[in-house]
Amino acid sequence: MLRQASLFEKAPAVKISPDFRKRLSLLSQDSRFDLAGSCAKDPLGQGRKRGPLGRWLYPVVLPNGRRMTLFRTLLSNQCFSDCAYCPLRQERDFLRLSLRPEEIADAFMSLWRRKIVHGLFLSSAIFAHPDKVMEEFITVARILREKEGFGGYIHLKVVPGASEAAIETAAKFANALSLNVETSSPERLAQLSQAKKFEKIWQGMNQLKKLKERFLFSQTTQFIVGAAGETDAEIILQTERLYRQLKLNRVYFSAYQPGLGKQDLPGEFLARQNNFLLREHRLYQVDFLLRKYGFSAREIPLKNGFLPLEKDPKELWAESHPEFFPVNINKASYKELLRVPGIGPTIARRILEARKESYLKNISVLFPNKKLFQKALPYIVT
Repeated sequence: MLRQASLFEKAPAVKISPDFRKRLSLLSQDSRFDLAGSCAKDPLGQGRKRGPLGRWLYPVVLPNGRRMTLFRTLLSNQCFSDCAYCPLRQERDFLRLSLRPEEIADAFMSLWRRKIVHGLFLSSAIFAHPDKVMEEFITVARILREKEGFGGYIHLKVVPGASEAAIETAAKFANALSLNVETSSPERLAQLSQAKKFEKIWQGMNQLKKLKERFLFSQTTQFIVGAAGETDAEIILQTERLYRQLKLNRVYFSAYQPGLGKQDLPGEFLARQNNFLLREHRLYQVDFLLRKYGFSAREIPLKNGFLPLEKDPKELWAESHPEFFPVNINKASYKELLRVPGIGPTIARRILEARKESYLKNISVLFPNKKLFQKALPYIVT
């Protein structure tokens, strides 16, 4: 922790007590249980790091594709909820701590002024009535906006069960609001929690959709993958529904961490537990297919309701649809190009722009690396 502490020691205007330093350190570490895998650099999750300066920092890719480093912590790890997948659930006996809104705001500004972080991601265990938790979130955001004049990125979690008034107030201050759906259906959520209700979560997400018409913020959510024994097919169908009906900006996935929760999984799912991170990675690939590539949920290749782990789902689709290939790069539409393995939105746009100038014979120069070009080569012709 010495390196983390030095960040604040270099900002003498902010007085950091040993007690606060300890609480911030522990609560920031506890926030790792809510780590979405979008920051992973490889399918096994070996790139899951909170940045070079420790767990207070969290590299993310935003719904618009922008990359930034966020200061991330929990407001409190004291929880009155019963979520079976969560190590912070009420029944567990460990040191419970909280931070005051003013402390979080001061710590964030210290890092932001030194250009170490770009924005704030604030979450919490449910330590009080949902509106009380939201009130403290809002207080942090209000201090940053109105007192400190911070105009950058703030992401606030929305607590399930929060009132419409509390959610609307949060929308006035945040760039992003997330209410986590956790599972694919009411039945699955009931396996994990008696306190949380799927219908209430869905109502809150509907409210966020309406608020986006008045306030400028992105709306996201997250699934806990594997905790309730759900299939990938269930998650994929619900993800498509979230994008189409609620117009979410982004859906995230967080692999269940066996041994941290109390959930007893059926044997067939326990046998897959070592692959939860790879399963999460495959779901992110499917998310891109749904969100960016024009695929529908019914087109995603599955085996017994699960994504095959050995290969990219886009490659599997291509292998099972030989009638679609080869694609002529001089005639194909943008959507047709996106169906080619190795070709994403950026390369597809490069191809469309390049062929305005001349007939394309060699497009290898349009690819950022040979690996992607070799992946596409069997599926294209000039």
